[in-house]
Amino acid sequence: MVRIYRGRIGRKMKRLLLGAFSVFALSACATIAPDAAPAADSSEVKPLFGADDPYPVNPINLRRTTLVVKDAEASLALYRDALGFEIVYDQELTSPGLSSRHGADGKNRSRLVLTQTNSAEIGMLGIWQFLDQTEKDLAEPEAADFTPGKIVLLFHTKDLEEKFAAAASVPGVTVLGSPKERRYPSPAGEIVVMVSMLVDPDGHTIELNEKLFDPREQ
Repeated sequence: MVRIYRGRIGRKMKRLLLGAFSVFALSACATIAPDAAPAADSSEVKPLFGADDPYPVNPINLRRTTLVVKDAEASLALYRDALGFEIVYDQELTSPGLSSRHGADGKNRSRLVLTQTNSAEIGMLGIWQFLDQTEKDLAEPEAADFTPGKIVLLFHTKDLEEKFAAAASVPGVTVLGSPKERRYPSPAGEIVVMVSMLVDPDGHTIELNEKLFDPREQ
């Protein structure tokens, strides 16, 4: 009788423990949910790639280059639609501290768009348009003449033919040179690259290339 009694108690205790564990698990889920970030529209918000290990070698990164532009949508037609950068941030800001370019309201309203391809820690591209535009903002950009103070944005792709055709067809983009083979010397031998050159609607020079062979990687 004692053994039967103990068996029944054991079965009851087992059911009670399993029930309690189930309730605890559900409660834990319910507790976590309110603290979690609200679900975002995946079509608008992209994950920040690379954030898990942003400094694998050196404690500094060239995280982002931000281009001041006349028309953010015209720039996005190139960098987002043609070249494939994804938007991870798009907000209107005020910058009252920029005293050199106060708008009529003194707030310097602007739109800042941040984009990425393979990492949110290295190589991001910012598109920054001031909304209270001045005559200088609306002036035609200076010619790309490769003089000090100018920059060249270099984008490397695995499909130069397709990316070049898409970029060259964007309104406002100027082609400086179609893809052609170029060889760069190195101690290990010649590095072979297909290189094209373009200028974006705001006068920023772009090198769009595809590496064919690098003896240093062999």
